[in-house]
Amino acid sequence: MPGFEIETTISEDHHLSIHATSTGRSSKCPQCGQVSRHTHGWYGRQPQDLPCIGQQVALVLTVRRFRCCNSACAKQTFVERFPDWLPFYAHRTTRLTQLMRRVGFEVSAESGRRILRFMRVCTSGDTLLRIVKGTPLQPRTVGKVLGVDDWAIRKGHRYGTIVVDHESRQVIELVTGRMSEDIQPWFAAHPEVEIVTRDRSRDYGSALDSALPHAEQVADRWHLLLNLRQLAERVIASAYRRLKQFPVPPELRPQRPMYLRSLREQGRRDTSRQRRLDYYNEVQRLKREGLTASQVMMHLGRNYYTVRFFYNAAEFPERMPGRAPHSILTPYLDTLEARFQAGIVNVGQLYEEMAAKGYKGSKGTVGRWLQARRLMGGEDPVVAATSLPITDTSSAIPSSLKLAWLLVLPDAKLTERDQAMLKHILQDDVVAHCHRLIHRFRQALHDRDSDDFDRWLQTAEKSSLKQIRSFAKSLRDDYAFIRAAFTSPWSNGHTEGQITRLKFIKRQMYGRASFALLRLKVLYQPSST
Repeated sequence: MPGFEIETTISEDHHLSIHATSTGRSSKCPQCGQVSRHTHGWYGRQPQDLPCIGQQVALVLTVRRFRCCNSACAKQTFVERFPDWLPFYAHRTTRLTQLMRRVGFEVSAESGRRILRFMRVCTSGDTLLRIVKGTPLQPRTVGKVLGVDDWAIRKGHRYGTIVVDHESRQVIELVTGRMSEDIQPWFAAHPEVEIVTRDRSRDYGSALDSALPHAEQVADRWHLLLNLRQLAERVIASAYRRLKQFPVPPELRPQRPMYLRSLREQGRRDTSRQRRLDYYNEVQRLKREGLTASQVMMHLGRNYYTVRFFYNAAEFPERMPGRAPHSILTPYLDTLEARFQAGIVNVGQLYEEMAAKGYKGSKGTVGRWLQARRLMGGEDPVVAATSLPITDTSSAIPSSLKLAWLLVLPDAKLTERDQAMLKHILQDDVVAHCHRLIHRFRQALHDRDSDDFDRWLQTAEKSSLKQIRSFAKSLRDDYAFIRAAFTSPWSNGHTEGQITRLKFIKRQMYGRASFALLRLKVLYQPSST
């Protein structure tokens, strides 16, 4: 402690008190600035300092009170000050406040309080919030290449916009709202911006056209691939009835039996299916009345993508069962199947054989597997009154969403089973046509080949499929903006990453932070020291 002489230290019960007296002989008056050497008396201060060897540290300081010798000054006496490490009226040293500020920005206030308590720093969550909210933000220099995207303040109700500098890879601003009138003033105040990456939001487009007509707008490539997958899903939905009529080859059927489902579980599934069926029928009724998907969404007040999914479905889309869950019996299924094929259908014998091979589960688990396997094999055992066999869906193809992914993903990312299913659905001429166009688009985007994109767009505009022509028209309407994605090195990937960081900070505070506090935490950049 510069300017102090330590007189004694007292350590007891995880508390360390350091008693020190000021050695200063003079001080400046905070009012008039005149130096005084006339001691009027003494003053005590007890600020908290950084912990030491696992103990909470309190400084017991004795400082001088000086008399101001300037007769024109309003202050008659003043206490000597130490602005470098102990602000006036502060109950903490500057270095302790810096530690608390860093903890307050890294975690929520209550989590920070618990961490600091473990570090032997006594504070409260409210104190951490006051320190965080009182932190001034350093001015940001706006670069020439920015990215914008929306994020949910409250999902489905309120949204904001994040602005990211791609060159410095830092968040520049958070703006409330995502409509054109919300973000246009901010961009109008920064005419130095030359390139902006964004998704296909029309509000962002109109705001940038108005505020920065000279700036190049670049479509986010990830969103273009998302639109491509949505196109594939619409095409699959329209062809789904035809796809179900193709006989499924044996290699695409499940290789192991499914377990029994309880009557209660089956009842819940039936109730859920009926609810979805009623909703599908309502969407189709409104469609027959001439309403568009957007009008149906407004009428029903449901998510647009859900409405569009049912709107485009040629028939009610059944939910496909997921993969069989991994259980304690999974490593022994092949052995069980071999013994079953050999004619061993006694539960006790199968259980003993599996136990000899290391099986640690119960006999009942083996019995349930055997019961389900008998049902699939055509036998008719006595089934318990509290359970029902799961319906065999081996002849059903996956959902339209899963099939859409098969059309969009590169072949290298498909498993052997996925490739077999893709070959199966490509028997349909419409799906095969869509698959060829999708992969041409992906390749052009991967190679950044704008000329190939132009040729693709001309082909898609002449396609016999309404869904593909509609997609091509939407690209033509934003031609310059979309084409820039095939030529520019910039994309919105880093902006998406910053939104992930924003969501993490928001969830740290359990979604209860005000917009001002959330903005402060997102924009704050700690010093390197």
